[in-house]
Amino acid sequence: MIKFDAVSKRYPNGTTAVDDLSLDLPEGGVTVLVGSSGCGKTTTLRMVNRMVEPTAGTISVGGRDILEADAAELRRGIGYVIQQSGLFPHRTVLDNIATVPLLLGWGRRKARARAAELLELVGLPADAGKRYPHQLSGGQQQRVGVARALAADPPVLLMDEPFGAVDP
Repeated sequence: MIKFDAVSKRYPNGTTAVDDLSLDLPEGGVTVLVGSSGCGKTTTLRMVNRMVEPTAGTISVGGRDILEADAAELRRGIGYVIQQSGLFPHRTVLDNIATVPLLLGWGRRKARARAAELLELVGLPADAGKRYPHQLSGGQQQRVGVARALAADPPVLLMDEPFGAVDP
């Protein structure tokens, strides 16, 4: 489902974050990138959803070159959990989780019902949905980030150290 073909990312200052990566990730599989800090794991993930553009090579998702897709549309079809949760501070937890379904045109009621369902799935009480991110612990915020990534049931889920702050 995801294919890297001779992909590189070089920054203008001369830093090479990813160098000639070729990798096939099958549909339905789980792949883990393991490496030392600064080796390009996050950059590799961010290239899949075009938050970072590759400087060489081709990345395809579902057989389609990501550079041929509208970046916003591509991102709405990929769940992404970032290292620091990335929640919108001015929106309630429920509305944070419902973000992508609303962008995809789901009705508000359906999107919020899905968000409430996911709160339970990630082990948060229903009343957490009315709170704001700053009112949650770091681990709770990370759980909300996971729930948001799952909200629209995306075919691709990218997770960048999603459980670093989550308690057992």
